[in-house]
Amino acid sequence: MLENIKKEFTTRTLVFIPIAIAINIAIGELVVRLKLPVYLDSIGTVLVGAIAGPWAGALTGGLANLIWGLFNPYAAPFFYVAAVIGLLAGIAGKRGAFENETPRWLSVVVGAVFVFSLTLFILAFINATTDETGFTSYPAMADLFSSYSIVFIVAILIGAAIGYYLLPKGGYAGMWGLITGIVAAIISAPMAAYVFGGVTGAGTDLLVAAFRASGGNILSSVLAQGAVSDPFDKMLSFMVVWLILRSLPARFKAR
Repeated sequence: MLENIKKEFTTRTLVFIPIAIAINIAIGELVVRLKLPVYLDSIGTVLVGAIAGPWAGALTGGLANLIWGLFNPYAAPFFYVAAVIGLLAGIAGKRGAFENETPRWLSVVVGAVFVFSLTLFILAFINATTDETGFTSYPAMADLFSSYSIVFIVAILIGAAIGYYLLPKGGYAGMWGLITGIVAAIISAPMAAYVFGGVTGAGTDLLVAAFRASGGNILSSVLAQGAVSDPFDKMLSFMVVWLILRSLPARFKAR
């Protein structure tokens, strides 16, 4: 096992990890400042995991959050979540998730889930309200579903078509992103709920507030927020890495 771990940390990998960490922090900090209800701070982690392997991915994720925590105190405590994301990305890469041909039905499901989640975020922003103090709140998810049921149905159909025609090889990457998002939501919820009270300085805090306004307690609201934003966020990160890997020369990936 130690030999397999050592093989992941080649000179090229050790050079690539700081670059990936910088990518994570730069994009993550921008998203935090824009108060977007996603994270996008795992693209570098997923990229290292997909190319180098699970242990390199885990190290990249953990170090990225610990370094980011030097000027963003909310980031460091979630280093273990970032490490798990890198580990799962590496396992996905080992299993060919970023290279293998995908069954059409899986691409259809991934496309439908992705566009559905994107539609949910767009409608939440459109229907957001700001009070006299400048605080922005989002509508309850149940209200969005009941008010825009036709829109969501159309979004699912469009996403299914996109998956069928445009993602013939991206379904596995999207599926692993979805799985990773679910795992990340579950393991990060106790930390976010009981240590930070659901407030982590990100745009996702507004989603937590929306679920709490719907009657949920702190843990269930954090879990609900994670169930909405984390799968979409990780699907997006995995798909971005899939597109990056498709554009890289085969010789570079082999090295």
